[in-house]
Amino acid sequence: MIWESFVLDRGLIENSAGQRLAGSPVTVRRVESHCEAKQFIAVPWQIYGDDPCWRPTLRRVMRAKMDSKHNPLHREVQIENFVAYRGGSPVGRISASIDSAYVQRYGDCAFFGFFESDDDEEVAGALLGAAEQWAARRDITKIVGPFSYTSREEVGLLISGYDRPPAVMQPYNPRYYPRLLEAAGYRKKFDTASYRWQLDGSQEVRQRLLKRADAVMRDQGVTVRSVRMRDYAAELEVLRGLYNDSFAHHPENVPLSREVFSGMAAEMRPLIDPNIVRIVESGGNPVGFLLMLPDVNEIAGRSGRLTPALLARLAARRDGRIRGIGTAVVVLIGAVQTQFGAGIGRILAGEIVRTITGSGYSSVATTWVHEDNVWSNSLTAQMKTDPEKIHRVYQKAL
Repeated sequence: MIWESFVLDRGLIENSAGQRLAGSPVTVRRVESHCEAKQFIAVPWQIYGDDPCWRPTLRRVMRAKMDSKHNPLHREVQIENFVAYRGGSPVGRISASIDSAYVQRYGDCAFFGFFESDDDEEVAGALLGAAEQWAARRDITKIVGPFSYTSREEVGLLISGYDRPPAVMQPYNPRYYPRLLEAAGYRKKFDTASYRWQLDGSQEVRQRLLKRADAVMRDQGVTVRSVRMRDYAAELEVLRGLYNDSFAHHPENVPLSREVFSGMAAEMRPLIDPNIVRIVESGGNPVGFLLMLPDVNEIAGRSGRLTPALLARLAARRDGRIRGIGTAVVVLIGAVQTQFGAGIGRILAGEIVRTITGSGYSSVATTWVHEDNVWSNSLTAQMKTDPEKIHRVYQKAL
């Protein structure tokens, strides 16, 4: 079997023996074997060491993402994974991908993602060079990232907010990563913000949000309900339709297919607390939604495995609650386009307050809010809090 191995600053190709060329301290190989996939998954543990804020993706989740036979995303997106080696030992990793739906909407572009590297410009440059060469050989002229395969998953490099662990689905990385990317010629494409709101915050703000939400619901004749777990498949289609409609003009977004959304939902299902998922209806038709997940990062260990203790907590959940988790994370939130300006955002802001107040959570965190997303930024402004973390997406012309 032949694989490509990229050599720093030379763009040369090695043969299947993986022989390193003289004077080339770092090599990058495409992941093809089971062993190489395990090395790709394991790289973060040697990068982060004892960093108390790092929270790993479960190994089984990462394996499922990489599995082209079982992850439907691989049928819609071209994906390649690479591992960097020095002296035969893994020292970094990166993915490269091309989402045809994104290209159709936004133009000629590839993504890099799952970027991990020692604090070494040689390693980072070799990894980024491998992704760039992979994209260039496919006639791509620009690369953007980090995107975890697509723009619909974890997005961005942390540039501010290193003082506390990330919530679930919030990227985290060492402080030196932005410097490595900039040294390789990458520049800012856009920033995103993540927020945290404490239940014990301003009582005045909480009451104002609830009052505004109730007024809109009364005036518009709108109702709100929880997700029906007994009709999970049907509810998924409702949520997918709401997502695709409400995010139709969202920066960096492309529509989700039934297969990909089902795959993402299957990954989330063990965590879903139906008490913190809301669907807004007008005249019996769904017009808005709020999908929050318990922040499993608060109880997950650093092994990256489903430990007996974690499994016990998942099995012992009561009324959707997982013991030991105090934060609900807003993963997706939106309103259909026909309802823009109708006050659905006020209803959803009120539902955030109402759901965590009545469900036993003490705080709410968000994933990422694009700096150009007017609707979401207006919604977060209602919460009267500053961003907790800032992430940056970079780009480079090829």
